[in-house]
Amino acid sequence: MSINIANVSLNIANVSLNVANVSASDYDSSDDIENGNDLYKSIQQDGDVTKCGDKLVFNPFNTDNVEITLNDVQSILKKYGINAPVHNIELYKRAFVHSSYIRRPAIENRANDITIINCPKGCIELKTKSNERLEFIGDGVLELITKYYLYRRFPKADEGFMTEKKIAVVKNEHIGKLAYDMQINKWLIISKFAEEKKIRTNLKKLGCLFEAFIGALFLDFNKISVKDEDCWFQDVFVTGPGFQMAQIFVENVFETHIDWVKLINTDDNYKNILQVKVQKEFKTTPAYLEMSHHPDAGYEMGVYLCVGKPLHQVQIKEAKPFSKYGSFLNIQNELLKDGHVFVFLGSGLHKIKKKAEQIACEVAIKQI
Repeated sequence: MSINIANVSLNIANVSLNVANVSASDYDSSDDIENGNDLYKSIQQDGDVTKCGDKLVFNPFNTDNVEITLNDVQSILKKYGINAPVHNIELYKRAFVHSSYIRRPAIENRANDITIINCPKGCIELKTKSNERLEFIGDGVLELITKYYLYRRFPKADEGFMTEKKIAVVKNEHIGKLAYDMQINKWLIISKFAEEKKIRTNLKKLGCLFEAFIGALFLDFNKISVKDEDCWFQDVFVTGPGFQMAQIFVENVFETHIDWVKLINTDDNYKNILQVKVQKEFKTTPAYLEMSHHPDAGYEMGVYLCVGKPLHQVQIKEAKPFSKYGSFLNIQNELLKDGHVFVFLGSGLHKIKKKAEQIACEVAIKQI
């Protein structure tokens, strides 16, 4: 059977939205498993394991945690254009659970003789699942929504511009700032140690929270079945309107909290800027090498120009500083003379390797 889309008319009055009987088990049936698959997890919660006498005690309980309620979720959704009821509050609750506040594997506890204290009065019980799976799917949904939004908002922009602005919009620190401005971080469920480390206001972590919330919204509204009297919809759509709901929500967040003039006029992707400059001159990309690693300060990353020789055949100490050349033209002259160059362009120090690379590129751009 073939369908001529042009001849299909949809009578919206005849379309009914039937909410399926949704439960948390529709998404993950292993909530009650306390070991078994937990053995395959890597749960880094050492800051919440402390020595008490000759014993190790696991105490992540945090009195600052406040669990989000149905009314809270409905209020957030309504503020950003979703005037529809929530169907599975458990999805949204899970979106706020940081990995620091989930149960440790029982076998690991026994093997290391770790004692878990009882949940103190006024604290939330430990959870069985974190928000990481919701973050995974929310990341993909957000990516597509953002690309389509930019495609429509800037109808004459080329691919390079849209790619650059997409990166600026969806990078973790930026969407984390959106989450902070929305004030949803007050419901983030984290351990006492994570609270002390200021995870609740860490923009990178809040970016993960934002993605998890989008993932929860997407899954929640996908459990709505869309039907019409001719049963046309059920043969065409394999999911419910989860994406459409997420799109409405995200685009309203963008319109409310993003300063588009500032975002358009700001380009802080120094790696991209440097790459464009280097590619234009030398038809190659910059190389990034780890110069050192300090447990406290982090990674010292160097950015280099290596032409005429494979990178694995050169040593960091052999690189000549850019200051010796002063310009790309002088580097080109040496390349013509010797057939190869290895130039140190700049370095950066940060606990996160990618951040250190960005700092190194910023330093390099200032001197070239």
